[in-house]
Amino acid sequence: MKKLLLISMTCFLLVIASACGNGNGAFKDKKTITIGMNNYTENIAYTYVWKHILEDRGYKVRTVFLEKAGVWVGTANDDIDISFAPWLPTTDAPFYKKYKDQVNIEDPWLKNARLGFAVPSYMKDVNTTEDLAKVASDVDNKVIGIDPGSSINGLAEQALKDYNLKSYTLVKSSEAAMLSELRKAYDAKKPIVVTMWNPHWAFADFDIKYLKDPKNSFGDPDNIYTMTSKEFKKTNPQVIKWMNNAQMNDKLISPLLSQVEKSSNPEEAAQEWVKKHKKLIDSWTKE
Repeated sequence: MKKLLLISMTCFLLVIASACGNGNGAFKDKKTITIGMNNYTENIAYTYVWKHILEDRGYKVRTVFLEKAGVWVGTANDDIDISFAPWLPTTDAPFYKKYKDQVNIEDPWLKNARLGFAVPSYMKDVNTTEDLAKVASDVDNKVIGIDPGSSINGLAEQALKDYNLKSYTLVKSSEAAMLSELRKAYDAKKPIVVTMWNPHWAFADFDIKYLKDPKNSFGDPDNIYTMTSKEFKKTNPQVIKWMNNAQMNDKLISPLLSQVEKSSNPEEAAQEWVKKHKKLIDSWTKE
């Protein structure tokens, strides 16, 4: 994941450098599109789906890996044309509040996305967030989180305060590290608490459950939106129309996430999904 982050930062710097060299937004050519993506599986999968859709229609597409904050900043600065990363109204609320006047939030591409604390289902006596107080020592007083800059970490920290779980520490790592810890604990049938969200392939590979959140610390379910830069909105109405036609649901996205996660080449896995769903793609991109 560190390697991925390094690549992400390098790519972002290249984007900035190229844009500066042009002096007027190097990637604003009608047929060249830059998509900002983070390292969450659903975002990687959907970004590569649209990369192939657009390339099949004559566009040149650049993908740039960034952390969530970088995606918002890059789009606000017109260095990124499109991103499928915003979770609203709850998860990315701080980013939206800061950048709402500098970006365009288009239609949601997936509705009712949820996030919260999750534990293996074999932790039968742990069903609500309050129950974590009973098992603090069993899990070494840790909740395994993901990237330090992620929105879900902020919500998780707030949840620990809301439920007075003072002995707990949120371990900030990465999605890959969190899943690695989950797999080790799960295989050994040991207790563990992680931050989780759906859609996510982990719900297919592990028998895990969300903890009830009666204080609604993680908020109501989000929708995941397409976000574009102000400049892109002006110059590419056709692409935006196509993307606003696109709707995913759990039935459609679960096989895609599984294919992407298990493949050594996520981009090729997404391309296979696009080939299998030609009729659906054509309905999104009809003139």
